[in-house]
Amino acid sequence: MDDNAMYKMPTIDLSAKSLLMLSQLGIFVTFTYWTSQGLEDIIDYVFPLLFAVSGLALFLSVPNSRMGVTLGVPAFMVVIGLATGEDETIFWAVFMLVMFGPIAYMPALASGDSTLGLDDASRMQRLGILWIVFALFMMLMMSSIVDMAMDGEWTDEDFDEIEYDMSIDSTQQTIAQVGLAVGVIGVLVFLMTAVVGIRTYDHRVIMGNWKMLPWHGGAMAAGAMLIGQYLWLVADGEPAFNFIEIPFILSLVGLTALTPCIAYDTNSGSSDSEE
Repeated sequence: MDDNAMYKMPTIDLSAKSLLMLSQLGIFVTFTYWTSQGLEDIIDYVFPLLFAVSGLALFLSVPNSRMGVTLGVPAFMVVIGLATGEDETIFWAVFMLVMFGPIAYMPALASGDSTLGLDDASRMQRLGILWIVFALFMMLMMSSIVDMAMDGEWTDEDFDEIEYDMSIDSTQQTIAQVGLAVGVIGVLVFLMTAVVGIRTYDHRVIMGNWKMLPWHGGAMAAGAMLIGQYLWLVADGEPAFNFIEIPFILSLVGLTALTPCIAYDTNSGSSDSEE
């Protein structure tokens, strides 16, 4: 298809790149669903429509969609907040900037999208930074795994601002502690192998021929998020189960694990040959 086309229909199959794009779309589908619940005023329909259009624009590779989602969504939220006098909307705008920026750009950076106009070195450097920001943000801000591991109880709030006092038992708290440790180690592994560039698989490293690659860190971080989301679902005091939680969890895990898997797959071979 012509590179100047208004959109490109992606190939949908079981390849890693296709699953990564579906994971990206899945995040926006879940936010569209969440923000469409309990609508009362006409203005309330704006946000579900905004998330739906953003997700489709990214999925169909509409020109400038990544920049539009990264800056446009937060800017629009600020405008709505100022117009309605809801100051907390500005906080959510910053939240969306940090969250949706990496979501919008990571699949393109991982696959080497030519429309980015970046050389490989710059592309991989930016991807490494965005992935770490995204992984830490999702583990520390979007997940309650830290509270689970430290205290075993926490307070959560839904989109209707209803608070839930949630808790887990001692066994589940131990699982949360293990999950948090695995997640932190995963981020450190990715930082060392992808961003810093430490080689863990040649004779100069104490680990000998055992390979530790960026996607190992991605898998560990994704596993930690999966543990956190599972414990949230089984915790005492949780809100009624909603089926949309499942695609959100799968999309979150897919973005975290598949991004480094795709991005650093072709580089591993060249690195192996260097002595």
